[in-house]
Amino acid sequence: MHELHLMKQVVKAVETGLDDTSKARPILVRIKLRPWSHLMVEHDLSTLRATFQLAARGTRAEGAELEVVEFAGEAWCPRCQWDGTAQGEAPLCPRCGGPALTGQEAPELVVHELVVEDTT
Repeated sequence: MHELHLMKQVVKAVETGLDDTSKARPILVRIKLRPWSHLMVEHDLSTLRATFQLAARGTRAEGAELEVVEFAGEAWCPRCQWDGTAQGEAPLCPRCGGPALTGQEAPELVVHELVVEDTT
């Protein structure tokens, strides 16, 4: 299950980002996904959240909420040569309506922000 592996990597990044001496506990983990990521296309957000909860069991991230934010990426239309920013699950060229090819330079998933609660 590829999604579980990715969510375990998110949990690992969260734990690495927390200071070892701090008693802070994450209450919100905000990630950014490319809109054409297979995680957005093949799964709904409730599945990603449930997978995150499974990956977070027994870690400092257990109980934290997962919030998913889409970010746009670069795309190109081979039909009309348009070059710009694409959004949506299957990006279409805003000029001619043809399918836009999306670049792979942006990472699929980025841990964007942690909201923590100090438990001291």
